[in-house]
Amino acid sequence: IFGRTTKTTPKCDTDLFATAQAAAIPPRRCRPRPKIAVAMSGGVDSSVAAHVLLNTKRASRAEEGTLVSEEVDVVGLHMSNWNALDEDREASRNPGPSSGTKTDLGYDDQSTSSSAFCQSSEKEYTDAKSVADHLSIPLHRVSFASEYWMSVFEPFVASMSQDSRSSPNPDFGCNTHIKFGAMRNYARDRLGADWIATGHYAQLWHRNLPTRDERESSSIFEHWMATQSEDLGCQVRESISGRAEEEWLLAETETEGIGHLPPMLLAGADRGKDQSYFLSGVKTESFRDVIFPLGRSYKSQQPTSSSQPTVRDIAIEAGIPTASKRDSVGICFIGKRNFGGFMSQYMPEPPRPGNFVDVDTGKVVGRHDGSLYYTVGQGARISGVGTRYFVCDKGSGDDSNTVFVCDGTHHPALFSDELAVDFSSFNWIGLGRSGRELNHVPRPLREGKTIDAWARTRHLQPLVRCTVRWDRDGEKLRMKFHRAIRAITPGQIACLYAGKEGLICLGGGPIESRGKSYFECGMDLALPSIHPSGHNDLSLSS
Repeated sequence: IFGRTTKTTPKCDTDLFATAQAAAIPPRRCRPRPKIAVAMSGGVDSSVAAHVLLNTKRASRAEEGTLVSEEVDVVGLHMSNWNALDEDREASRNPGPSSGTKTDLGYDDQSTSSSAFCQSSEKEYTDAKSVADHLSIPLHRVSFASEYWMSVFEPFVASMSQDSRSSPNPDFGCNTHIKFGAMRNYARDRLGADWIATGHYAQLWHRNLPTRDERESSSIFEHWMATQSEDLGCQVRESISGRAEEEWLLAETETEGIGHLPPMLLAGADRGKDQSYFLSGVKTESFRDVIFPLGRSYKSQQPTSSSQPTVRDIAIEAGIPTASKRDSVGICFIGKRNFGGFMSQYMPEPPRPGNFVDVDTGKVVGRHDGSLYYTVGQGARISGVGTRYFVCDKGSGDDSNTVFVCDGTHHPALFSDELAVDFSSFNWIGLGRSGRELNHVPRPLREGKTIDAWARTRHLQPLVRCTVRWDRDGEKLRMKFHRAIRAITPGQIACLYAGKEGLICLGGGPIESRGKSYFECGMDLALPSIHPSGHNDLSLSS
């Protein structure tokens, strides 16, 4: 897509692209000040992220009123990653389900046509452009539709078609391959950016930055970054101090006298918006030049102990055009869709109707339009049945189109306390030193021991303690939870955390299999032993 010319050796030994735009960009080491590319979706978060970068002031030097924007170049980058024309060409192949479905992936039965998507996509761009104009920064528009199709969407479809029990999450691949893959490369190589910023609610501890004292005579931006790094380092060390089960992490936090260290991914201060789960698949190397300006911010409600303005407050006070815009929902870059109908257009074969089977009685209690439309844990919505059924499993092999259902949201068939991830698919973040074999793997696991950690298997699911071991015979990473977990689903992400309240994100990977359910083991469930399925799960309060 980008098409490099034959490599030459300019003064700064930097490759230049054979385009007029790229030719006009000085190589990074030749520029007098750094350039930051901000991913701008048209929403309030990315808009405020750009505003924060432009309006951060130095607080510890004589020129206290000077803005970062006077020492850095900030540019906006807007992505569109779905080609609606492809959707039109596929739309007539499969009609989709006869009724709407809602899955635990968060996609519901509010259909969006390709023409409506085009209008929505254009609106996102015009919103981003209005914000860029308001902030007086340039905005570049680029499409990564080809990269999204090949790296995210095709594997997503292939996984669903090859294994009816799998419910992969495209947002995971979207961050890994697009936002911090294709977009990051474009920002660096085509726009000449030194840093890439996004509006994610997460934090990165860049451990190789000099201290604030060492940066005292440098630029405002460098001083700001060093201050952030030093503060985050203190938080990390405090979060693992005195925790014997995480003593192995202390060595990872040492920075003095050590060469290049990878950045550590940390949860966002606003735990109700924390996005570290979706970032857990991004390779550590891809975080080396990334900034999350909203990592310490709260979206709309601060804790009572804080007097800092929220992201919404900042947007309103700054007059940002998107200040009151609602949060986006739906599939990454595709939007809010009738999930079943949308996906049926791209499956190699039309989904086959099948039976709903009551897991307790073994009796057929209804018919469905295809098992791919259902995810473990969701309501089954069986027409004409008074019982409130939930999907607890799917068949395999010749029985792959059977959807097993159970009566009640706390049925033992929905709960398990074990899962496995293919070891090579688990992405460890921020650990180890370069040049050492398996240096990215926690030391206790390399030594054949276990580690105790926090984990979640759904976005914003409350963290739960687990014991992790490396099964070298089967090359699996096995997690044993201390409480029963609802709806562990192959294809979804298991993410590990460490430190007090799970501050440090150790990484994540797609669930390959879950252990036997409590129903399969003949075990009953007591409500105190059940872990909440989400941050707003009120079903266990009674």
